[in-house]
Amino acid sequence: MSSNNLKIIIVLMLTSIIAIKSFSQENYFKISAQYRARTELRNGYRTLMTDSSKTAFFTGQRARLIFDYKKDNIQMFSSIQDARTWGDEEQKKDVAGLQVNELWMELNLKQGFALKMGRQELVYDNHRLFGNLDWANLTISHDAILLKYTDDKNKFKWHLGGAFNQVGEPIFGTTYALKNYKALGFSWVKKEFNKGHSLSGIAIVNGMNSIVTSNTKLKATYTFGPLYNYNLNGWKGILGAYYQGGKTESNLNQNAFMINAYGEKKIKKIAFGLGADYLSGNKDNTSATANNSFSTLYATNHKFYGYMDYFLNIPTDTKQRGLMDLYARVGYTPSKTISASLDLHHFSLANENNLGINKIKKSLGNEVDILVDYKPSSIIHLQLGYSLLFATKNMEYIKGGNANDFNTWAYLMLKVSPTLLYNEFKK
Repeated sequence: MSSNNLKIIIVLMLTSIIAIKSFSQENYFKISAQYRARTELRNGYRTLMTDSSKTAFFTGQRARLIFDYKKDNIQMFSSIQDARTWGDEEQKKDVAGLQVNELWMELNLKQGFALKMGRQELVYDNHRLFGNLDWANLTISHDAILLKYTDDKNKFKWHLGGAFNQVGEPIFGTTYALKNYKALGFSWVKKEFNKGHSLSGIAIVNGMNSIVTSNTKLKATYTFGPLYNYNLNGWKGILGAYYQGGKTESNLNQNAFMINAYGEKKIKKIAFGLGADYLSGNKDNTSATANNSFSTLYATNHKFYGYMDYFLNIPTDTKQRGLMDLYARVGYTPSKTISASLDLHHFSLANENNLGINKIKKSLGNEVDILVDYKPSSIIHLQLGYSLLFATKNMEYIKGGNANDFNTWAYLMLKVSPTLLYNEFKK
């Protein structure tokens, strides 16, 4: 080992010790890392098994190096990552693999305002419409500009943001061929009240390139609605409702809605919860020029509709017929380091389909999700998951495969998130 390498190791060890100090100071420079590896056994994940299907087994990983700088009125943040499946590249080949997950700058302005711009994760409320999908190795990021207002005294927040996407730097025109949105605009407000109450609202305009050759103008849907939260004395409640209108990229008249409700009671170390989600969908008599299927836009759907991700892409995964998800949850936390949960889902289409050869009724099946978390420190997180899906014939018509086969999924995930360097600046 060279003397230079030894010096680097000593510096990293010393700075790791310094990092134990509190991060409460306003001005700082921090370097942190994240390594996450997840081994999965798939035997019916995302789609039903067939009689000839073989079990999939693999390990995927994500490694991040994160730089966070804040001094006075400026904050800069960057997260560089490499995401891969073990063995997905041939040895001795130089294959580029780094991605920029986030790279943004925020300027603190006067009177509670701040301006944030660059590549950033947009996460609002409970991830229903804007989420980062952190479960996936490649998460959801946006190249956007965001104006933020915070009133700490009155517990009020307001965000106004937008984005306009281009493939490169064109000389003429704004043609955009990728399958992302072309333009995005949104506004979000939140007011916190006393005794654990809060009320937020969001409005999103999502502009997509038209896929209709005879009408190539930009098409946009608008989505808006409130979300109420209650969390006090062991009780937790969530109630949200959203409406969606405008024009789809297929030039259809959008008219859809989503309602979600959840209630939970915690008694000592055990929490019991009941919830329901309803996403509208098309009916047999829906007009050829209309669409009643609600799109969850840029949500973290893995968080809500079963961990086996059969409804990760709504409305596609329901064949535009909408979704009803009734679920029950039991959580157990025996100590600060260990927790476990059991979720039971009953999935149904919002509307049946009697137009095809196979009549598709509403009931799709039941899913059981089991999670065990072990966090021996703030740096190390180990998670074990196991899921079972008991599908009906209707699920087979929607997703393919054989509903009578044994559909299951299991994984083991390790995440390590150390702080490599932390330095506070004197004011």
